[in-house]
Amino acid sequence: MSRCAIGLSVHTGWAICVVASGSLRAPRVHARDRLQLLPDRERFVFHRAAEMDPAEAKRSVGRAADRAFATAAAAIAQLAGRARAAADDLVACAIAARQTPMRQSLEEILAAHARIHAAEGCFYRDVLRRAAEAHGVPVRIVAPDALGLDGAAALLAEAGRAAGRPWAKDQKLAALAAWTVL
Repeated sequence: MSRCAIGLSVHTGWAICVVASGSLRAPRVHARDRLQLLPDRERFVFHRAAEMDPAEAKRSVGRAADRAFATAAAAIAQLAGRARAAADDLVACAIAARQTPMRQSLEEILAAHARIHAAEGCFYRDVLRRAAEAHGVPVRIVAPDALGLDGAAALLAEAGRAAGRPWAKDQKLAALAAWTVL
């Protein structure tokens, strides 16, 4: 049985998922998906909350977190099933995202546009982390700039030829994150 990991490249409202085993020098890609965590009209959770009164904003963020978590948990379950179907042992989920925790209150976040943007990233990173952990998959957050995407360009190109399309920057980041934790 070989070890595999889920790699995730996070965006506002969606993520690219790659299930990979082997290594960058001997890559195997079992699955690639685009995971839509919330519909486009709802994905800017904190931007929308900024237009509401404080009580409604809190409820809105909570509802969005519940919906995004449910979607993420179902997707992680499906990806874990694919990994197990390929006779691989799923050992980790690597999320390519900023590692900084979100510490401000909702009121503090909504008071500054820059904090709203930062909160969006933290929100989706944390939803994905919770979903993986809910399925018993250990999670490691990996800063995208620490992955060395540019330095691994030739090996990633070769891995992409073996994996097939799509193989854009997000698939490369997600796969590289997965191979990093393996």
